[in-house]
Amino acid sequence: MNRQRATRIAVDVAMSVVLVATMSTALVQEAPHEYLGIATFVLMTAHIVLNRKWLAAMLRGRGRFGALRIVQAATMLLLVACVVGQVVSSVILSKHALGFLPAIPGASWARRVHMACAYWTFVFAFVHAGLHIRVPRRVDGRKLLAPRVVLAIVSAYGVWSFVKLGLLPYLLFQVQFAFADFSTPVALITLRYASVAVFLAVIGHILSDRLR
Repeated sequence: MNRQRATRIAVDVAMSVVLVATMSTALVQEAPHEYLGIATFVLMTAHIVLNRKWLAAMLRGRGRFGALRIVQAATMLLLVACVVGQVVSSVILSKHALGFLPAIPGASWARRVHMACAYWTFVFAFVHAGLHIRVPRRVDGRKLLAPRVVLAIVSAYGVWSFVKLGLLPYLLFQVQFAFADFSTPVALITLRYASVAVFLAVIGHILSDRLR
């Protein structure tokens, strides 16, 4: 593995961990959530820079635009749009990390935009990851059964966590004010979001596998 590939993997892993942590602290730890959000944006920017060749090739229309590449491009564009919405709304809503900035009007609409974009960013980010992950079916002629079983179990827990966390109403823009569950430990909330992230990545990978 060359240094550039190792750097890309390290950034992607860190970005995934920080994004899960950002979602987990959204309602119960305001200050850490803001700083984690900034870290997520920095890591996403680094991810784009490290993968700029693939992005440039796509923008220039190089290569064959099959179904998989179209889905990859659409997912990426939707992800970028959500991230932009998050950044703009964060500047308006921030009380800690960007508290030194003068007050900007529009907190009411910014809160709705930020909440909607946050959950869709989470979805698109991990589906995007799954679309680009290549998992070998065999190693030395043997099927990789154990990892697939583990992923199936974690994904099943991710489906349950998706329901338990009540994510669907947020994605459907049915929630105007977020509900904070202070009775559940942050560690457990993080575990649930992590399992949902795995579930979404598996969906992306299965879709990629079928389209490829």
